[in-house]
Amino acid sequence: MAVDGSPWLSLAQEFSEAAAGPFWLGTALALTASLACFVMAFLWLRKARLIEDTPTSRIRSAAQGYVELEGLAHLLPGPDIVSPLTGTRCCWWRYRVQKRERQWIDGRRQDRWRTIESATSDDLFMLADQTGDCVVDPAGAKVYPSLQRRWRGHGRRPLHVPEKTPWLQFGDYRYEEALIGAGDPVHALGWFRTQSGTPTFDESADLTALLREWKRDQATLLERFDADGDGRIDLQEWEAARRAALEQVRRAHVEHAVDPDVHVLCRPRDRRPFVLSTLPQEQLARRYRLGAFGLLICSLISGTCGIFALTARGLM
Repeated sequence: MAVDGSPWLSLAQEFSEAAAGPFWLGTALALTASLACFVMAFLWLRKARLIEDTPTSRIRSAAQGYVELEGLAHLLPGPDIVSPLTGTRCCWWRYRVQKRERQWIDGRRQDRWRTIESATSDDLFMLADQTGDCVVDPAGAKVYPSLQRRWRGHGRRPLHVPEKTPWLQFGDYRYEEALIGAGDPVHALGWFRTQSGTPTFDESADLTALLREWKRDQATLLERFDADGDGRIDLQEWEAARRAALEQVRRAHVEHAVDPDVHVLCRPRDRRPFVLSTLPQEQLARRYRLGAFGLLICSLISGTCGIFALTARGLM
């Protein structure tokens, strides 16, 4: 009920007459929420500025360090990456399975969803642009996938997989899956490094190791280098074996020396964000800016409530 026709005066009176414990708890929560929302808004705005201000690099000419790349996601040679929940072939996945638990409190049924299984992919995949390829290590990344779906069913594993989240759902199990598919465009911010494909070789050590390996197989060694057939390797025959081993070592060094450099994108060493997004750069930055604006509104409302409570109590 209003006091003197003003609901604000009524609310102020309630604050002024409230018990000390609930009053201070509520006020502290409001002011803490205001500060937390303000800090989060600043961090989100900083991420938006970082996305907008970091120039997009080409993989072939990218500098070592923190970079922004754009390209298409591809699988690396070898076994396919598949989502454990639905068996979908992809480059990255995340899933969660929840089970509904029913409980009765004061004669009323309440449902609670408990997570019984969840996991996130850490398999490497390839990011390719017109200039080259880069291996992406997604561990620790904030991922904005191309496909997100959520549906329900009657078992720990779904019997059917919808193309998108259905409107009408039934079942005591809830499934969530997010994917980056092969061929999806990816906007990435992370730490870029190049691992040289030209290693340093120790010819003498490699030669010694190869000769030691040959000595362990005496039958083969005699078959190859016992020219006079006397059942032993003399100095001249050993020199021939050594020349053959040296030729093999040098041939192996030449083959490895022409291996291309490997580019890798991973989590930054500092606190800068590691982002893998199928959203365009402009849309991703706009999402962060809108989120920052919403957090600032929440900060303003929470702070106003806290200050109003203190003022009504006569503390300000």
